[in-house]
Amino acid sequence: MLTAYPPVLNLHGGGVRMYHNIRILSGSHNVSVISFVENDQERDLLRSLDGICESVTAVQRIPDFSPHWLSLDPFLIREFSTPQMNHAIQAVFQKKKIDAVQCEYLQMAQYRRPRTLSILTIIETLSDNAYAAFRAESDPLAKLKLYYRWMQMLRYEIAATRRFDRVVTMTERDAEYLRSYAPSADIRPIPIGIDSVEFTPLSENPADSLQVAFLANFRHSPNVEAAEFLLRQIAPFFPSIRFVLPGRNVPVHLGPSENVSFPGYVEDTRELYRRPNTIVVAPLFSGTGQRVKLLEAFSMACPVITTSVGAFGYPIRNGVEALIANSAEEFRAALRLLIPSQSLRSALGRNAREMIVRHFDWAQIGRQMLHLFDA
Repeated sequence: MLTAYPPVLNLHGGGVRMYHNIRILSGSHNVSVISFVENDQERDLLRSLDGICESVTAVQRIPDFSPHWLSLDPFLIREFSTPQMNHAIQAVFQKKKIDAVQCEYLQMAQYRRPRTLSILTIIETLSDNAYAAFRAESDPLAKLKLYYRWMQMLRYEIAATRRFDRVVTMTERDAEYLRSYAPSADIRPIPIGIDSVEFTPLSENPADSLQVAFLANFRHSPNVEAAEFLLRQIAPFFPSIRFVLPGRNVPVHLGPSENVSFPGYVEDTRELYRRPNTIVVAPLFSGTGQRVKLLEAFSMACPVITTSVGAFGYPIRNGVEALIANSAEEFRAALRLLIPSQSLRSALGRNAREMIVRHFDWAQIGRQMLHLFDA
């Protein structure tokens, strides 16, 4: 398994998914992991795989920021292109027979090996995201640049989809998008799962103070946009409610305010989900794929407000498992509905928890992952 980021817990949503993927596969396969790392901390975190994998190799990622004028490949691909990764892969191939190579994230598609079963995981359809950015831009020069970026990403993503033996997406929506360009490709939507036993709801304590929470890795631009939305268009309208935005890599321009705090990295996120008085919000207006942090909130039986984009990949019925709000006015209205009603918050949480146990527990999703390697 070749990973763009460390496949470990408590770092980011993609890492959690990869960790459990590896854990499940190692039950019936010998798994070797080669992962990019950015620093010594990430290198140390990889040690959590020592008891699971046959081997774990860290490759220091040194991005190439030099200009590549009129390159056909997106910058993201060049950013993850290093001789050291190729050398590490070749060393494993020389040591033993490899039956399959699984590349996690589109930027790892360049390391596919011919004549070996190849599986590509596309966490989100990046060309679809690039198209959305192009459409939203109004400045002519910026729009031209975004058009070129869209064409780069579309060309690369679809070519990779066609080259791999199997492609995994997180949602049926992303699978349908890729099939529209690559109808003969073997594309399988397998959602991200969660350990519903580990993420069991805490006992209800109505005495807990009411708070609104948004958990995110702020390296991801849709999460930054969501935080800006909360700071400017939501929190000021609820001055007596505490807004908590935990997560890594908070940009300097996202500063705290009277009722908004950024506590940074939280080691055990379960402590944040104090039902029914933690309202989890995910005001996401761009991006594709599945939102991992919503899995945790749903599994912990917390009430959730999100957008139609944030709900991708979940069989959510508005008003049953969560509230769907697609504008600032709708978000404020949803909060005004939930804040005074403990019974509604509790009901949403119970229904969401049932959805998780029924559709998203790793025990069920793991079987779909193992079928990827069937002849």
